[in-house]
Formats: sequence, C-alpha cells, structure tokens
Amino acid sequence: MIFYALHLPGYQPRRLEYIKAACQKLKIHCVPLDPETFDFSKPSPVKKGDLVYRLSRGKLLRFFEDYIVRPGCVTFYQNPVFHKPDPFLLQKNGISIPKTIFCVSKSRMLMMEYVRQLGGFPVVVKALGGTKGMGVMKIDTITSLLGVADFLLHQKKFFVLKQYLPVRTSARLIVLGNQIVASMEYKAKDLDFRTNSGKKLDVRSKKYPKSFEDLAVRATQAMGWEFGGVDILVHKGKPYVSEVNFPCNFVRAYNVLNLDIASMIVKYLQQKAKKLQ
Repeated sequence: MIFYALHLPGYQPRRLEYIKAACQKLKIHCVPLDPETFDFSKPSPVKKGDLVYRLSRGKLLRFFEDYIVRPGCVTFYQNPVFHKPDPFLLQKNGISIPKTIFCVSKSRMLMMEYVRQLGGFPVVVKALGGTKGMGVMKIDTITSLLGVADFLLHQKKFFVLKQYLPVRTSARLIVLGNQIVASMEYKAKDLDFRTNSGKKLDVRSKKYPKSFEDLAVRATQAMGWEFGGVDILVHKGKPYVSEVNFPCNFVRAYNVLNLDIASMIVKYLQQKAKKLQ
C-alpha cells in the first residue's frame, strides 16, 4: 500500500509536510507526485489498493488527479474513479443554500430579473474557481453589476449571483466520513463582509448544533465526497451552506484546535482500503 500525495511544488508546503509525517507515523510509504516533474509518457504508477489524495485545488492538479487515479485505488470520492464536481449538486439534493443563479450572460434584462429573484440589492458575485475569498464581491447597483459581469465574461470567467445574507461570521465544519472532526468560527474583519479572506484570519474553536453538523455531512455526501470543509452561514437562526471545499485547508485545524487532521486523513483511507480488500 502506497499513499500518493498529489501536490504543486512550493504551494501549501505544510500540507505535504503533515501528510508525510502522518504516513511515517502509520508506517505507510508516502510518494509525493507533482505534474511539473511527472513523466506523462509513462502510465500512472497507482495500483489497486493504493491511496490517492490531492492536497490542493486548481485545474492543473485536478487534471493530474484524473490522469493518476485508477479503478481499484482508494480516494475520498464515493465513486472510485475520479468524481468531477457538479456546482449544482447541493441544489439538486435539497441542501439549504443562499439563493444562487449561474450566469453566462451580461444581458441587462436578465441581470435585473436575477437580482429581483434574489431579493434585490445587494447581491454577491462569486467568480468560479477562486479561493480564500478571491473573486467574491458584494454588489449594490445594477451599474456595478453590469460592469463586473462584463469584465468577468470578457476574461472567460463564469460566475454565480448569490443572495446576500448580512452576517459577520461563518462556520467551518470539517467532515470525515459521517463525522465532524473539527469545527471553527470565522469572523469578518472591519470593512469586509468576507469571513475567509486575506492571510491573517480571525478564527476560533466553536461547537455548533447537531443540526448544523448533520447539514455539513449531508452537503459533503451530496457532492460525492467523504472528506470536505463545509462553510455555513447563519441568518435569522437558519443555517445555509455557502460552500463545500475539497480538498480543504486542514492545516488551520492544527493552528486553532491542535488537531492532527492529516493522520485522520491517512488512517481513514487506510481503513477504507482494508474494507475493500
């Protein structure tokens, strides 16, 4: 059994560091693979029963994962072959989310109708593919919305319009299998409505009601994943799933909660492999 850690050189190095340490502790051979040095003239080295985990997001690494993963290997996807995410799966599965509309047009008439359906201004624009709050904007007027839409679509960046919920905190629940292994509260900084933006975040440990935990587990499973970081907004006492992240930043759980999530990741995949034998 080999643990293949898919990563980009120099990006999020602590994630790889912790995964390698967890593998050493559990006596599992860890092989880091990155697409920049991999010889694509050769087939994937992954064999049946091997463990594969992608450490970060991004099109290049997702493509690399698609190439590396083989039937019979063990991942966090419910489907043993690479599961391509569908951004509409939460809606399709009845998960409570802020009202969301996918946008590929800069038509003024359509935009005004979308804003009406979302309850009026302000609305939130989220460019697809961003992380740590990048590409998330609060928009207050149709003039600003049309300008932002024009720019994003010119850059070939599709986006969603979301209902704006006036909250200053968000919950991050880390799901592993059917359990919540970590939960934290993120707090927005002054002059910013985003709770997860910038390098220095205001994050603290917080326990949430079981209903929130159950919602996080259902949202992760709806995406076809067995591991993920679920962001939840609470408005007028009701939880809304803002996003499900896979992979997610488990390093922050070390800093805030002193939790060895990396060992949980490796052990979970190891046990899953044994069950499939």
